[in-house]
Amino acid sequence: MPSPPLLSTRHTGLSGRTYTVEHVLQEEVSPPRQVCRASADGHNFILKYIHPVNFEDLQEVNNRLRNASHVRLAVDTIPDKSMFVFEHFTDHLLTLAQKDLPLVAIKGILKNALTGLAELHDRDIVHTDIKPDNIFINWRNLNNEIRIDKVQLGDLEDAAHIPPGCDMIGKQAGNWMWRSPEAHARGPVNKPSDVFSFAIVCICAVYKRIIFAVQESELEEGVDPLAIVVERQISYFADEDGLNGFLKYLGDNPWVRVFEVTRDRFNQETPREPFAFWNGVDDEFKSLVCAMTNFDPGKRITARQALEHKWFEGV
Repeated sequence: MPSPPLLSTRHTGLSGRTYTVEHVLQEEVSPPRQVCRASADGHNFILKYIHPVNFEDLQEVNNRLRNASHVRLAVDTIPDKSMFVFEHFTDHLLTLAQKDLPLVAIKGILKNALTGLAELHDRDIVHTDIKPDNIFINWRNLNNEIRIDKVQLGDLEDAAHIPPGCDMIGKQAGNWMWRSPEAHARGPVNKPSDVFSFAIVCICAVYKRIIFAVQESELEEGVDPLAIVVERQISYFADEDGLNGFLKYLGDNPWVRVFEVTRDRFNQETPREPFAFWNGVDDEFKSLVCAMTNFDPGKRITARQALEHKWFEGV
């Protein structure tokens, strides 16, 4: 059994490279967990503790992705500390999206990250936790302009290899603000769930809105934030055919009733607000997002198809 996370400042990976810990970025006591910034050979790295139960699974995922150019993979491991070593990136999309980037730069970031997602899906790997802070970016300020040097999709700790014909069932995978409807319902989760989440990331990047974030002031006493999220998902992205297909997709899942009750609350006094009709949103962008967020997972476009969408032309 590997020892607990870092207790000293110098550690040697399987590659033979020695890492000097510069700063602890995250630390949890129970279970023990650390994420550190370290240096070696004049370069910065991230040392990340992986629970020993998941260590071999993550190694297998990394091995399946060895030729993927747009995925942030481990560059080394420190087995006795149960740690993976990653390239250090300047930032992630959640932070960078708040800056005034030109649309072409945002499109470039999203296209690179979407390419990483397609590389996962090509190998039947489902990320399950797509969100903007898992899209890593190296950038620099050049003559008061942000120049993007590298973009990769990362944080694969929850990724799973799901063979064709199989699904992940029974897990509420991913962060609740970016999660797909079927992930809220604990499955079946597969590649279309990642695509739905990526569309929500696109909205955040382009319009600086986290559309499923729920503020305390919006909650009535005793109301679960997930109830608001499900309501918004149906309001923004569900039409009759898509929702019926989704409910059929869930089968005898107990969440079917939750979605039915939520659907039935919309009426003339409380109408839905379909994303396709939002004011001030580019028509091509609407087309892309609506294709990625079809409520019926079987009718969502794939990551590869999204890359070919007209909105990404010329990027």
